[in-house]
Formats: sequence, C-alpha cells, structure tokens
Amino acid sequence: MRDAATTISGAWRIDDGTAVTFRDAAVAWAMAAHEVLAETATEYGYFVTVQELADRVQEMSGVHTDAPTRTWMDAILRKVARRCHNAGEPPLTALCVKRNLKVSDSYKYVLELAALPVPADIETHAAYARWACYAAYGADVPADGGTPPLIPRGGNARRTVATTRTATTAHKPETGARTVVCSSCFIQLPATGICEHC
Repeated sequence: MRDAATTISGAWRIDDGTAVTFRDAAVAWAMAAHEVLAETATEYGYFVTVQELADRVQEMSGVHTDAPTRTWMDAILRKVARRCHNAGEPPLTALCVKRNLKVSDSYKYVLELAALPVPADIETHAAYARWACYAAYGADVPADGGTPPLIPRGGNARRTVATTRTATTAHKPETGARTVVCSSCFIQLPATGICEHC
C-alpha cells in the first residue's frame, strides 16, 4: 500500500513508491505515449482509446497516478502532438480516440500547431491524419491507397497492436502507388501536387 506522504504529487514510481512531480511524470508518459502511438501506426486501421493509452503509458514508464485520466491525458496528447509537429511527423494523436470512438478535444491542438482552422468535420480531418500516420510508419495500406479510415461505430473497430496482435498473420495487400497528402492539413493532394486548402 502506498504511503500518503510519498504521493503528494499524485504520481509515484511503481517499483519503490517514491513521489514523482507531475512535470517528470508528464515527460515519461509523453515519451511512452509517442512509442505506443508509433507502434499503433504500424498496422492499418488500428487505434487506441484514451483510457487504453493512459494505462499503457503508466505501465511502460513505471510511473502511476490515481488521478482521473481526464485530468492529465490531454496534456500528454498535447506534448505528443508538439513533438510530432516539431519533428515533421504526422500527428500520431489522431490514433487516440475517446470511448465514443471520436478524437478528443485535444486533437484541435494539432490544427493549432499547423495554423489551420478547425474544420466543420474534425473526424474527417483526423481520418486523413490517421492515414498519413499509417503511411509514414509502414502500415500496409490497401493497394489502391485506401480511403482515410473513419473509426467504425459498430464495435468491430481494431485496437492497438499490442492488445490485438495474434499469432496468425493477415494477407498483406500488394504494394502500389500511395496517395499523396498535404504535410500541413493531411488532405489528399490533387494531381498538381499543390494543396488547395493551405
């Protein structure tokens, strides 16, 4: 059992129960979140819920908290979004959805970083961003380039690689030409290669 004196910050190291500042915990969680989301992006159509990501980052980092997920995960997703933006990576945070299978409000930060307006249909934008993540991280996208994957609502959704990977391997589609998307807004580029939205 944890001692209340060791958890003043609300976060602690699981191995010895020592208190961890929120700042240090957030850094550890953000690094783990980037790793989990990058792994998720290696399988086309996969995603992770906010709660699943929170559980995984705590386990991977060895830093836990009893604070409600809603009070700290947005900060972690924002750190990951900033890291992706600064590194020129597609926004991995598009792979993280709420229980209702929609992106959280923190996804708007991706648009803010890219200096883009919030579109009327943020889910479609997130779908294009997920597609860019899958393409960038080597997922086998459909041979025809596929369509940006909206998360299905019927419960047949795919989960993270670690929670669903089985011993069997799926048939891999033939590689073909991939659709090119804008690096700023992740909308498919026309044949001219010039984004009409940016």
